[in-house]
Amino acid sequence: MEDLTGKVAVVTGAASGIGRSLALSFGRQGMRVVIADVSDQGLADTEELLSRDGVRSIAQVTDVSDADAVEALAARAFAEYGAVHVLCNNAGVSTIGKQWELSLDDWTWVLGVDLWGPIHGVRAFLPRMLSSGQPGHIINTASMGGLMSGPLVGPYSVAKHGVVGLSKGLRIELHDKNISVSVLCPGEVRTGIVPGMRQHIETTGTALSDDARQMIEFLDQSLNNSMSPEVVADMVLKAVESNTFWVLPNSAHYGPVLSAEFDEMFNHIHASTPQ
Repeated sequence: MEDLTGKVAVVTGAASGIGRSLALSFGRQGMRVVIADVSDQGLADTEELLSRDGVRSIAQVTDVSDADAVEALAARAFAEYGAVHVLCNNAGVSTIGKQWELSLDDWTWVLGVDLWGPIHGVRAFLPRMLSSGQPGHIINTASMGGLMSGPLVGPYSVAKHGVVGLSKGLRIELHDKNISVSVLCPGEVRTGIVPGMRQHIETTGTALSDDARQMIEFLDQSLNNSMSPEVVADMVLKAVESNTFWVLPNSAHYGPVLSAEFDEMFNHIHASTPQ
């Protein structure tokens, strides 16, 4: 999609971080923008920033873990703008703790937003986008945590691995259609995911272990000193324009870890192959 002027972008998780930067970046390309999030104040702030840029926008409070809410978002976007050309399934959350110690509510919350959110987005928007016959693009936000796994963020890694699988499957299924796909797998980026994690812990009254508390502090410091979401948004914009599947911001230093994991897997493949 080389020319985005006059087209329509939908961005979930748009109240802050990468989502807000995506909305602003698309708006500056002359697109109309639909923004969604659970934070009504954050949405209002993003909407104000879009307005300052002269961008037409729709803001709708949406819990992406709720299929009906995402369906309502899609219905409104198509009813008011007539089409959607770019869909960013971007909303994301995380919690912290050992996988067997986290509550079922913790697992449900993270998987609901991070995995079911993109699934609901695909199911609600993609049939309409296909029916329009117009060129379109879907960007699913995963993470480096969708390509490798670390400690104490099990639900997040499970969800993001699922988003990568969802996106790879979509790319194959849509190979001869009018819609293209990208999967966004950033490394550390300055987002609101740690404040959201802290808020969830405070709301649920979760007692943190020492290692979980140290992990939150590490993530907070690491993300605050990392890549800006504006840079990520620029990379996503280029991926849409060039139809690039993999978008991997701030990921170079993960190469050796990923290579080691693949080498281990291939060594087992070769070892189990009959000679």
